[in-house]
Amino acid sequence: MVCLDVFKRAIDDGAMPGATISIYHRGEKRLDAALGTLDYSRPATTETIYDLASLTKPMATGASVLTLVEQGRLTLTATLPEFFGSAADHHQDITIKHLLTHTSGIPAWIPCYENGLGHDAAIDAILKLPTVPVGTKYEYSCLNFILLHKIVEMVSNQSLNVFAHEHIFAPLGMKDTMFLPDERFHHRIAPTMTQEGPRRDQTLIGIVHDGNACGIGGVSGNAGLFGTAADVATYGEALRTGKIFGSPTRARIFENQVNSGIGAHTFLFFAMGNGYCPSGDLLSPHTVGHSGYTGTLLTIDPEHSLVVALLTNAVYGDGKASFLTYRRKFLNALAAEI
Repeated sequence: MVCLDVFKRAIDDGAMPGATISIYHRGEKRLDAALGTLDYSRPATTETIYDLASLTKPMATGASVLTLVEQGRLTLTATLPEFFGSAADHHQDITIKHLLTHTSGIPAWIPCYENGLGHDAAIDAILKLPTVPVGTKYEYSCLNFILLHKIVEMVSNQSLNVFAHEHIFAPLGMKDTMFLPDERFHHRIAPTMTQEGPRRDQTLIGIVHDGNACGIGGVSGNAGLFGTAADVATYGEALRTGKIFGSPTRARIFENQVNSGIGAHTFLFFAMGNGYCPSGDLLSPHTVGHSGYTGTLLTIDPEHSLVVALLTNAVYGDGKASFLTYRRKFLNALAAEI
């Protein structure tokens, strides 16, 4: 496939050590491929596990929220004071839907770990932040999903990692998708290098790259999930075909839920019109997707029955900037081939 040649050039150019790619088209697995290496030494394989970074948001946190909504245990109109009491009084208009769609008015990011380690310290720091009026601005925010993580745990009485495993990953057969991978998996994990958080300037294997997620303890609503390209594609195909969630929920997963004047986001994904949507230039206007800072993406084009999972560790080295250009070229070449 020509699209694979794009990433062969990217690896040769130093954009990342390697990549794994899994693609479904028209309901059939069309590709499972591994290119390059984990660490400029050991070859990448289709069994290589990557730090999924912000794919945690739609795959674990967002999916858990929607599961609780479908179970009748949570509503999208519930507000922050219902969960955090008086500490959230000045956020009384922020709902679960606002958090999911990044329209809460909460800033994009702060170094929560500077307020102390653990989830409670992060929540305390976030709830003290000033906000812009709810629904007036789209700002992609990791902090929204740290709050959603806490809400999932309060409603379900389970940790996020346990709830997501029991209700999402295990039922779909996603055996290599996990938080906190233990040493049994370390030989399969592509390393990363981070410049933030408690593990600054360290090479990480099985430890989340994101500084806030690391400070919280490795299980966080914004990042912390690890997995293979095959598992990520399995999740995307399950969404596309209706193996998880009822049709009313799925409709909102593939349609923009934000005032188009300020942004484009569904209940789980960036939508077309949002510059963050990993769609290239040629996929259909109904394409949705999400990316992760480490160099990961899940893209779903329902019009062409296409699901693409691409995983890299572009943050292992200094090739991240060029990786983003190659990502677009890869999606364009793939669009032409389908």
